[in-house]
Amino acid sequence: MPKLTKRAVDALSARERPYDVRDEDLRGFLLRVEPSGRKGFFLDYRLRGKRNRYRLGVYPNLSIEGARAVAQAIAGDVARGTDPQARRKAERAQAARERLSTLRAFLDGRYEPWARAHLKSASFQLARLRSDFAEQLEQPLHAFNPFMVEGMRQRWRKAGMLPRSINRDIQRLQSILARAVEWGVLDLHPLKGLKPMKADKTGRVRFLTAQEEAALRKALADREEKLRQARIRFNTWRIARGRKPLPERDGDLLDHIRPLVLVALNTGLRRGELLGLTWGSVNFSAKLLTVTAATAKSGHTRRVPLNVEALATLTAWHERQGKPAADTLVFPGHDGERMTRIDTAWGTLMTTAALKNFRLHDCRHHFASKLVQAGVDLYTVKELLGHSEVAMTEKYSHLAPDNLRLAVEKVAG
Repeated sequence: MPKLTKRAVDALSARERPYDVRDEDLRGFLLRVEPSGRKGFFLDYRLRGKRNRYRLGVYPNLSIEGARAVAQAIAGDVARGTDPQARRKAERAQAARERLSTLRAFLDGRYEPWARAHLKSASFQLARLRSDFAEQLEQPLHAFNPFMVEGMRQRWRKAGMLPRSINRDIQRLQSILARAVEWGVLDLHPLKGLKPMKADKTGRVRFLTAQEEAALRKALADREEKLRQARIRFNTWRIARGRKPLPERDGDLLDHIRPLVLVALNTGLRRGELLGLTWGSVNFSAKLLTVTAATAKSGHTRRVPLNVEALATLTAWHERQGKPAADTLVFPGHDGERMTRIDTAWGTLMTTAALKNFRLHDCRHHFASKLVQAGVDLYTVKELLGHSEVAMTEKYSHLAPDNLRLAVEKVAG
């Protein structure tokens, strides 16, 4: 074919395999016909001893005249030593940078899809980022700097936030910016080298006194009694209107709250580990509970022995649930899917028990604290809690006063 023309291109038909039709008037200019009938313009060129093919566009969206003009321009660039493929790649990268230039755009366009595919706590992390940095969402990523962050830290500190909480929030921002560098949206990390605020390494260790634990257990029992009485009143109302009553709420463990709390107090599992626990991870005969790598924060599987109360609670709850299959969640939501929050029920429970500043996660602290106070060594506590380093467990060391007292006695005169 001496020259690609509209009539000649229209006459080309698809074959079993793709084939090229070259224009003899402009070197390297060609049309590729796919088995699907799709026709595309390309320019073959050689630069620095390497053969390349540049895609110009699809016919008839791009006319033959338009394709030829683009091909001639690109051939001129090649003659001057410019690689059109490298230029296109740079232009696309720049366009991507511009589309994702602000914190909001990067969160929405790149980070959120990645986080939901790779992070168990994606919803929580994204919500915190959008809440904590609401005033900076329209800020270009490259404009973040240590001076700006220091101003934010000081404002948060004056508002009453603790340094540990501030450091955690800033670490989320630093992680976002690190991903932007990794994915080519930023050339350099704008907060590289930023030091965290000085904070108490021991952190918050909230555990229950004997009186508080008794109050919590009573509140759990009282809550179930209220559920029973509520069902009785509701059935009385239904019967009075000629309706069939619902099944009575007999026995214990009427819903997930009481077994969830009792297992948390006796195993030290994190909230995510509890909510992701399946019955296949509970070995009743071996009295062992397995926290799988998929649900563990550390990403490593660990096994936690079940004490008498934990085993009895899980056994009763398993019976109450009708002995569900191994892949069924131990503490499912109303729809059988994984729960994400128990804030309302927990808040009511804390009000009933008159407990202040006690979170579900603090059941983990309570478990660790009782171990240390009973004389269990920190390495064993570390293994049971699933800490990656013993340094993380050392915040409970002050709860072993007898050990400290014995150490002081050794230097007595």
